[in-house]
Amino acid sequence: MKIAPLFSLLFFSIAQAWAQTPSSVVAISAIERRGGLPQFLAERDGKLYSFAHLGDTALENKTLRLRIKLPAGYRSESFEGIVKPQFNALGFRVAQFQFIRIIYFDYNSVLIRNDASAELDKLAELMMTYSLGKVTVTVHTDSRGTSQYNKQLAARRGDAIKKYLADAGVDEKLLAIKVSGEEELVKDCLNEKDCDEQTHQLNRRAEFSFNPMAQK
Repeated sequence: MKIAPLFSLLFFSIAQAWAQTPSSVVAISAIERRGGLPQFLAERDGKLYSFAHLGDTALENKTLRLRIKLPAGYRSESFEGIVKPQFNALGFRVAQFQFIRIIYFDYNSVLIRNDASAELDKLAELMMTYSLGKVTVTVHTDSRGTSQYNKQLAARRGDAIKKYLADAGVDEKLLAIKVSGEEELVKDCLNEKDCDEQTHQLNRRAEFSFNPMAQK
């Protein structure tokens, strides 16, 4: 699939907006969102800029006069492989590009797995570096077990996430835990539907939602 043409207008706009600025060094963070475009943050000269979502195919920052266009339905973490080379080609050096993924849990467990801790470490660093406002962590379970038990399990997972981030130095007042349980399944496995473990795993997740104190 040829996607480079979709970005030509984006990076032409970037060149116009940033070419006359004092610094061409940027740091980028993309935060995965299930069923939606990533949340996109760009840091330049010590300031953090957030991007508003324009439907399912574009992100925009009005202050920087930037609009990022993506193919419809594009969600891949290879986002870096598309964006970074184009920045570099226009003379903008990306000092850092990080992708913070949704984290997952094992069945009936609150243990922070190694793959999840790697994402939480990136989240902690971002929160302690910039004033992001409150971060909401929405915690989900699969559909096995009663609805009441799954609410309790999600709450315990939320507590484990909060403790991990607090131990890393994050101010707990900047965290809000939203307990979803089995209410927002990625894959419908209710009513004893025959779902395999991989499908159940997609439901056992925690997602991050930012209200950044960043320039839009």
